[in-house]
Amino acid sequence: MSDKPFWYCTRQRAGPLVKECRALRPRLSANDTPYERTEKNKILRPPRDSSVCRTRVDRLELRLALFGFEGSSYTLSFDPAHLPATFPEVRNIWRRYLYQLRKWHHDKPFDYVYLIEGKHGDHRLHIHLVLRDSDFAPAEVRHLWKYGDDVDDEPLLRGPYDSYRRTAKYFNKEATDGITIPISARTWVASRSLKAKMPPPDIWRDHSGCIEIPDNVRVSGRNNVENRFGSYYYGWYIGDKKSALYLN
Repeated sequence: MSDKPFWYCTRQRAGPLVKECRALRPRLSANDTPYERTEKNKILRPPRDSSVCRTRVDRLELRLALFGFEGSSYTLSFDPAHLPATFPEVRNIWRRYLYQLRKWHHDKPFDYVYLIEGKHGDHRLHIHLVLRDSDFAPAEVRHLWKYGDDVDDEPLLRGPYDSYRRTAKYFNKEATDGITIPISARTWVASRSLKAKMPPPDIWRDHSGCIEIPDNVRVSGRNNVENRFGSYYYGWYIGDKKSALYLN
């Protein structure tokens, strides 16, 4: 029997995105000194941008990855005649717009992520929306938006080195403040159809902490933390379109 310690491993796939972490986790003790507790928490609480699915940014990143290479991000702005004064008014407008999207899509389920925002820039409330290109073309999104002529769109992935995490961070940059955005409001919302497409994570134990990243990927990254109490290894990559079709 091997005396090597077991690494606790988690791998999550979502479309072309693969995220994996492996850890030799220490145990906290009531007798730990402040230094020991701090060092152990560096392993137990991975740093930002080093988690499979721990934060709201992580969770949204995975949901956005399910759009693969056919997602588009829209900004729906209001003209002065239709500009709502409060968050609840924007939410009601969103519900009416979602109803129109569903009718246009013949009441068939479709994937979306939306966000109501209004604290940055000129502080005008607006809606961010991600849709699948095979469900809605940009011209259709503009046609159905009756509250202003300003509808911006861009690919969810801007280029070969872009990542879904960029948009996930952007959608989580505003905190609820109880004034513009109510404390009880969710910062972003994903459709049930999108959530249902998320495969379960692979969880296992291994004698190796090595995370293998293929050579032919679009973009990848790593982040490791080690000290005398344990180790945390994290790696991620976005495959090319052929690998995305294989993963789906």
